[in-house]
Amino acid sequence: MNRARIRALFASLAIVAMLAVGASGSVAAAGKHHKHHLKLIHPGWLTVGSDTTYPPMEFVNPNKPGTYEGADIDLANAIAKAMGLKGAKIVSTNFATIIPSLQKHDFDVIMSSMNDTAPRRKQIAFVDYMKLNTGESILTLKSGSLHAKGYHGLCGHSVSVETGTIEFDGLTAASKHCPSGKSIAIHGYAHDTDAFQALAADKVQAYTTDLPVALYYVKHHKSVIRFAGKSFGSGGKYGAGFVKSAKALQKAYRKGLKAIQASGKYARILKKWGLGKTSI
Repeated sequence: MNRARIRALFASLAIVAMLAVGASGSVAAAGKHHKHHLKLIHPGWLTVGSDTTYPPMEFVNPNKPGTYEGADIDLANAIAKAMGLKGAKIVSTNFATIIPSLQKHDFDVIMSSMNDTAPRRKQIAFVDYMKLNTGESILTLKSGSLHAKGYHGLCGHSVSVETGTIEFDGLTAASKHCPSGKSIAIHGYAHDTDAFQALAADKVQAYTTDLPVALYYVKHHKSVIRFAGKSFGSGGKYGAGFVKSAKALQKAYRKGLKAIQASGKYARILKKWGLGKTSI
C-alpha cells in the first residue's frame, strides 16, 4: 500500500472516530437534557406526595416505621423506573393541603388516591391511572342498626370522615338538606386512619371513605365492621396530580404508565392489593 493510500485510510478512520465520539456525546447530552427538562426535585428520582393513611392504597408499614406500602406506592415506583429513573421517594403529607404543597414544589407529583374532579382540574393537571365503578362507601359497627344508602340516610347521625375529600364535601352538602334539628354530625379528621379509628372506638355511628379503603377495612375487621348499605356515587378516576406547567413530566409519566400496562406489571400490582377491577 503506498503512502497516499495510508494517509487516506488514517484520515477516514479519524473521521469515523470523530463521528462516533460526537454521536455518543449527543446521546449523553440528550439524556442529560431530558432529565434536566423534567425539573425533578431529586435528580434521578420521582418525588411523590401522598397522604399515607389510606390502606390499601398508601399506608405506613407497621413493621418498618417511616416506610410506606400500598398500591399507589408500588405503582409510583414501577412508573418511575419505567421513566428511566431509580424509583420513587415518598413524602407523607396531609391530604387537605396536598395541592398547595405540590404547587410549592414540595414534591414532583401527587399519588394519593385523589379523585380527578373538575374543581381540582382548575388548580392542577391530572394523568388518570385507576377508575372506580362506585365512589363512596359508608361503614358502621355490626352491633348497631344503622342502614344508609347514601349520605341523606345519615341525617341525625354522627359520621367520621377525612377532611379535604369528596366524602367530606358530600356529607356537608347532604347535611344542608336534612330536616330541621337532624343535621349530620360531621367529625372531620386530618387523617383517614383517625376517622376510621373513631368508628372502631364507637365514638361515631358511621365512617365514610372510598370503596377500595372500605373493602380493606371490612376484610380485616369483618367481625365488628360492616357496610351500612351499598356503595354509591358515579365513581370516578384516581389521577396523579401535577403542576400545570410540568408538561414534560406529565408526558414522561404517561409513557411510564403505558409501559407498565403493556408489560403486565400494572395489572399484577392491582391484583396484589385486591384492586383488579379498578384498572383504567
